[in-house]
Amino acid sequence: MESKFLKDALFGGMTANGFKLGTVLSFGWFWTRVGGCCLLYRGESFDGIDCADILTVGEPEASEISPPSWVSHTAGRTYFYLVRRVNGCGQEEQSFGAVVRVRIDTEGELAKARPNAIFTLRARRVDGDRIELTWFYNPLGQESELVCFSVYYDGGTGEIDYDNAVGVIDYAGRRYYSYTSGSLAAGEYAFAVRAEDSAGTQNCCLGQIRVQLKTTVPDAVDIVGAEAI
Repeated sequence: MESKFLKDALFGGMTANGFKLGTVLSFGWFWTRVGGCCLLYRGESFDGIDCADILTVGEPEASEISPPSWVSHTAGRTYFYLVRRVNGCGQEEQSFGAVVRVRIDTEGELAKARPNAIFTLRARRVDGDRIELTWFYNPLGQESELVCFSVYYDGGTGEIDYDNAVGVIDYAGRRYYSYTSGSLAAGEYAFAVRAEDSAGTQNCCLGQIRVQLKTTVPDAVDIVGAEAI
């Protein structure tokens, strides 16, 4: 199997990848890293990782690797980094087993690990004047292990109080969860459900819903008459 790095230097000359790998010194005729190496790639999505652009090269058994200083990270963006190993003959593995997702917070710093967001948050009226919330949680690919769900609401004021949870639901695996409020007066309410890990880090995405509660019932229908037809 021909190595793409040797071919790249042979026909492309002083390419960025060839320079990082040292193959341009021999114009692509020799693979200089006889002990092998590991390569770092990046993309803004899992499917968008650019495996044609090597960010940096590390030792074959390195336990850590860092992107070069010129690689920038935009606040509020998410990046996917991929590490692949290359053997002593210049042949690169083609797996995606070493992919890590890096989130940058609004301050431009590395965001803390957090559990996944909840899915399909829904609400319905039960027992006349109560609200039941239901949602689904899937732990696949979560950054940190989930412990519980914290439920908040606005008390009808229009602003959700995130300092005081009205309910805490323990995590019990991949399934649907529910929470039922206490008795509420007629009006509009906003609820929020946040997944929370053992460190207290919450995922705030996709967890809000507004509910219009009407406690009155329609007037009864008066039957004024009946006849056979």
